[in-house]
Amino acid sequence: MVRVMTKFDKIKLFREIFKGREDVVPRHWISAKTGRSGYSPICRNEWQYLRCQKRGMKVTCAACENKAYMPLSDSLIYDHFMGKHILGVYPLFSDNTCYFIAADFDNHKKNLSPLHDIRAFYEVCQLQEIPCYILRSKSGTGYHAFIFFEGPVPARKARVVIFALLQEAEVIKDNMELSSFDRLFPNQDKLSGKGFGNLIALPFQGKAAKNGHTLFLNPDSGFITPYKNQWDILAGIQKNTVSVLDDLISEWNLSQTLTGDENSQLAEYTGYSPKSAYPLSDFQRVAEECAFIAHCRDDAKTLSEPDWYILLTIAARCKDGRQLSHKLSEPYPEYTPEETEAKIRHALDSPGPYCCRTIQRINGRYCKTCKHIGKVKSPIVLGRKKTTYQENTGRFHTGSIVRHLHYQLTSKEKELIGKHYKFYRSLDKGSRIPRTEAQKHFQWVCQGQRHPSSSHERAYLKYKKIQAAQKPVQYGYPEIQSAQSGVRETILWPADLKGVRWHDFFMLDYKTASDKTSSEKSELQIAHSKDIYGSGRNDSKCTGHISGF
Repeated sequence: MVRVMTKFDKIKLFREIFKGREDVVPRHWISAKTGRSGYSPICRNEWQYLRCQKRGMKVTCAACENKAYMPLSDSLIYDHFMGKHILGVYPLFSDNTCYFIAADFDNHKKNLSPLHDIRAFYEVCQLQEIPCYILRSKSGTGYHAFIFFEGPVPARKARVVIFALLQEAEVIKDNMELSSFDRLFPNQDKLSGKGFGNLIALPFQGKAAKNGHTLFLNPDSGFITPYKNQWDILAGIQKNTVSVLDDLISEWNLSQTLTGDENSQLAEYTGYSPKSAYPLSDFQRVAEECAFIAHCRDDAKTLSEPDWYILLTIAARCKDGRQLSHKLSEPYPEYTPEETEAKIRHALDSPGPYCCRTIQRINGRYCKTCKHIGKVKSPIVLGRKKTTYQENTGRFHTGSIVRHLHYQLTSKEKELIGKHYKFYRSLDKGSRIPRTEAQKHFQWVCQGQRHPSSSHERAYLKYKKIQAAQKPVQYGYPEIQSAQSGVRETILWPADLKGVRWHDFFMLDYKTASDKTSSEKSELQIAHSKDIYGSGRNDSKCTGHISGF
């Protein structure tokens, strides 16, 4: 007998899955005067006579002596489902743990769909056996990828692992213009001061859900169509244990925290870096060196909201940041301290100050004659002493990232390379004529004409990067003769493949992602041939057959 879920069952399940801080609840607001929007904690004393100090006293909510934050309740969740308001959640607890972590993908330039990045990230999570769930954002143009945990896990572990998975999926690229990744939730390892960390909007939003947004998406549809029964999906959520994170950290030799090199990679997209890494900037110096910031300061009366928010992400991180941010915002005719304070809080909870590339994309007319273009990442560094920052190329060829992740094969990738290297290489070098669509696609991937869409293609490309980046170690494997060049070569293997045997050659039948059916998406059809490999044996003498691939 199928048990029907009641309203209370659904609310309880929802709170268990999207578990965050419950002592404070952020609620979405839109200013009727300015049209600006944001999130603020719900306060019992808001607008109460003689209690709410923002009534004509220009006292911010954070500084109010009478603030009384309202805890999460079932009625608030129910009203969220009904579309009466939109709630968010702070995923980072006061003990610096979290019950889930999420990655935000967005269409920054309005012409770059995040779907390719979402699919690549999901495939990597599936390969590592880490359940991942994708939802579309309220706007309908962005996506949130959630990974849930059975209990509280240290945020630093969750962030290190998901950042590594993003790199593995090649979502984080050398050119940030080609990536849709925006930020992580939580976006910090631990809380600092009295803040709550960054927040993420809760899904199942009444009005947006009617349009198919803020719902779980079916991977079989390419993350286009939501599941029909959302509550069945929510009830069947697979959660990860902390041991899953520990295993991946150990297997990929990841640091327990993001290193300086890794933070600089993340800063390419979000501007994030540890707060202790740099001294506070001098805003006056920033405005003198950056024409855009000078425009924000001088044209404050008519400043647009996008420019205003960019200004706050920088000014709030300068000396006397809060006071400075209010002073810069006051000339705006409809300035209110509470709205500005909420925006400052949001700016400080964001990953970091806006970078120059993003400013160029939003309002680049002030950047055309800038003498610092291409030399600094963000205007904020112009307010620091020159010795406190260095230019960074943002490429993946230096530091611990290369050693710890991109040039470290996983156990599954080692197995694939060990079994199928000759077959892969024959397609890559052109000595084997591709006979199936899968083989043609593999060859196109090797030639750089297609993106890798299977674990085989990704494993082989990574192995090629290993060979190109470091001198491999020779272990005396048999020589083979290239049919294309006629030159006899010795196969070279990196140190971490020592001991992989060459016999038991498996013949694969796999399809590209676009060709797979739902029943085939996670299984490879494998036909096993006889153990026919000996020393010096060429794969052209193999008596096995290839089915499909």
